[in-house]
This record gives sequence, C-alpha cells and structure tokens, in this order.
Amino acid sequence: MRALATVADVPSYPSEHAAAAAAASVILMYAFPIDDTTSFTRPAREAAESRIVAGAAYRSDVTAGWALGTAVARRVLDRAMADGSAAQWTGTMPTGAGMWRPTPPRLVQAPFDPLAGTWRPWIIPAGDAFRLPAPPATGSSQFTADLNELLALANGGRTQAQIDAARYWATDAPSIRWELFLEDEIAAHRLSAPHAARARAYLSATMYDAFIACWDTKFTYWLARPVTMDPTLKTVFSTPPFPSYPSGHSTQSSAAAEVMAELFPDRAAVYRKKGEEASLSRVWAGVHYRFDVTAGEALGVRVGEAVVARMKADGVR
Repeated sequence: MRALATVADVPSYPSEHAAAAAAASVILMYAFPIDDTTSFTRPAREAAESRIVAGAAYRSDVTAGWALGTAVARRVLDRAMADGSAAQWTGTMPTGAGMWRPTPPRLVQAPFDPLAGTWRPWIIPAGDAFRLPAPPATGSSQFTADLNELLALANGGRTQAQIDAARYWATDAPSIRWELFLEDEIAAHRLSAPHAARARAYLSATMYDAFIACWDTKFTYWLARPVTMDPTLKTVFSTPPFPSYPSGHSTQSSAAAEVMAELFPDRAAVYRKKGEEASLSRVWAGVHYRFDVTAGEALGVRVGEAVVARMKADGVR
C-alpha cells in the first residue's frame, strides 16, 4: 500500500500526529475557554484521522496517540493550576522619587502582572534565581546620562531605520516574533516532528522563564519609566504599563537568541544580532533607559544559558 503522506522513519504506534493534536486541543480549550469547544476538537480530530486516510497509520495508532496526548496535556494543566499565575495582587505601589507611576496617555493605574516574578518557571530554579542588582540611582551620573540620551534621540536624533526597528519589535510581543523565527528555521532545516516539538518547547519555556525572571527584578525595584522622569520626552509609541528596569524585550530576546543559537548553530550570529536589535529598539523608542536594556541582556543570557544546559543534558543529539 502506498501512503498519500510522508511517513517518518519511526514506529507506527502510537501516532505522533494524534498525540500532538489531542494535546493541543486540550491546552487550547483551557487557554481560550469558549462555548464552542468543537472549534478546537474538530480540527484536532481531523489532523489525527488524516493519518488513517493517508494510509500512514492504523486506527489503533491514532486511538493510542490521542489518549497519550490527552494524558500529557492534563498533566500540564495540573501543573498550570498550581504555578501561581492565578494569584491576585493585593499590594500597594511604592511612592517616592524615581518610583513607577502610571504613564501617559492611558495612565493605566494597575501595573501589568506584578506577581509574575513569583510564578513557577519551567527550567530556571525560581523567578529570583538571577535577580539583578539595583539600577543606577535617580540623579546619578549614569542615570542622567541615559535619560539625556533618550531626550537627544527624541529631539531629532532618531534615524528612520531606528524608528522602523522600534515599531517592528513593538508590533507584537517578543515571544511571537521569536516563535515565527523558529517556524522558519524548522521548515528550512526540515526538522522531524519530534525535533520540531522539542525546539518549540524549549523556546517557549525560555521566553516564559525569561519573562518571570524579568518581572521579578522589575517589581523588586519599581523603577519609574523615562517619560515619568521627564514628561517632555517624546516616545515612538506609548510606554507600557509596568516598571522600567530591566527591559522585557531585552531579557526575552537575549534568552531566545541563546537557545536559537544552540538549536541552529549555523544561524547563531543572525539570532544574536536580532536579539541585540530587539533590545536596542526600546532605547530608540524612548521607553527604556540604556541601562535597562544592558541589564536585560545580561539577565536574558543567564536564563538562556540555563536552558541550553538543560538541552545539552536531555540526551537528544
């Protein structure tokens, strides 16, 4: 019998397509609770059954794969229910010079996810495992110099290329950008389904852990954003509603670049350069001090190195 689809050089039982489809549908139903759950289960069933239609799997393969994927997803959801992300912040914002305050134009009163630094990470030991030292004191020579740099950029110092880069990296969350880069590489390198799943898992865990580590430091120091320290500052876009130090784009992108470099050594220089651009884009936009992005890069590299160490020890070659 000739299969209508490419058959991987692995045993037929259980079906990896069915396992992945079932797991995805369970997670999507949890992440996006809607009344019409068939929006997720129908395409998942179609993906699983397609292997039978194509002659690439027996029904018993698909049945077993579906059960396996469902069981794995439920284990993940059990973990998610206990990771601390549902906790509600009941604290108060610190006051005083240099402390974060709502930023224009929307003046969002509650900062974004102030407890995220306490959430349970996937790979690093805890959100505070790599906590950064305090940022430069307001009024210090470094703080003043970095604020003045932003004012100079705002007053005619930005190039069009810098403005374009700032907008490019702000259009979507950095995690989305890096996931798209990864999909390009999976296709270009023709990774098998298991290796592609491994790459996606590690990159997602990296950016999640980097986010947690960044938010731990952000809400330890509560540093005011540049536009708060000098309301005359003109930014390329609105300042996000959470403290300044360190930069989330810098932390996540630097961490992601380390993992992409490990996954695709032939493209390491490309992705480290993209990480640097993502980081600097926040200075060019006027929403972060340069010391924010420098610190974020250092933090991100530490998270990325921790993930790479796990990758090297997982037995995959």
